[in-house]
Amino acid sequence: MTTQRGLYTAPVFLGTAFLLFGLALIEKFLNLFGGSIPLLNIFPSQVLSWAVTLLMFEIALTLRQLVEARRESDRGRGAAPASGLH
Repeated sequence: MTTQRGLYTAPVFLGTAFLLFGLALIEKFLNLFGGSIPLLNIFPSQVLSWAVTLLMFEIALTLRQLVEARRESDRGRGAAPASGLH
């Protein structure tokens, strides 16, 4: 029997972050010529900060999943836990 791990959310967060990054670039480009995206009532820098926040959150979740996977593999081999990873 295999144990079910948490949902792998990297494609969702990465896709959303890159979509927001592209939206910020398009908005900034349009702002240079006096235009804007009608549905976007915020500054491009704020959209960019949302994208960076999503990327950082995704990195933290991925690192957490890697540590959990390493702990499970160490337990399966009967190895002593590494210092700092208890």
